[in-house]
Amino acid sequence: MTDPAKRICTIANFVSVGRLLLLIPLFYFLREGDKGNGNLWAVAVMAAAMVSDMLDGLLARVLHQVSDWGRVLDPIADKLWICALAVFLTAPWRAHPLPWRFMALILVRDLSIVTCALWAFRRVGVVMTSNWVGKVTMFAEAVTLIAFTINWTPSFLPMVNPYTLMWITVPLIIISGVSYGYRFRAVVKAAVRSSSLPDSSSRLKVSS
Repeated sequence: MTDPAKRICTIANFVSVGRLLLLIPLFYFLREGDKGNGNLWAVAVMAAAMVSDMLDGLLARVLHQVSDWGRVLDPIADKLWICALAVFLTAPWRAHPLPWRFMALILVRDLSIVTCALWAFRRVGVVMTSNWVGKVTMFAEAVTLIAFTINWTPSFLPMVNPYTLMWITVPLIIISGVSYGYRFRAVVKAAVRSSSLPDSSSRLKVSS
């Protein structure tokens, strides 16, 4: 009988994959920009993606479909979403494009995390979950990218604009990237130690 933790084809995982498909309408609406309220529709697509992010975890728990693949797939889908959105917003046709250096910083951090997470899971069976620094950073990235999408500056707080949010997010990206690097280094060291043991079942399974 298949171990439930090793299942790939679950409803929750399909929801995570479906979240990536939402990038298609997202790109279309961002391409439209202010024409036909494209930017507002893009934010609506982002809201749908956020709902799906909460839904996949809920479904996994309610349906007893929590799996290692789900723990890996969910954060990877989130990071790929953030990376794709950042690239879309940097496009030259945007009225208020995202600075390309900020986009590059997001890509370096998030794609490095995706690569390390996949390596840790496939090579040593470790699921590297997000810590509080990573979750705060993801939230800050999302808010900043949404602000650039609709060029949001609250009238009651004019000093808070997309560029202010960007500069708040930059140190968070750096700090969380360094934090993840240290955690990944610990996983690699543990993998090297476990490979020298006669019983390979002693390897770590989850890293928090």
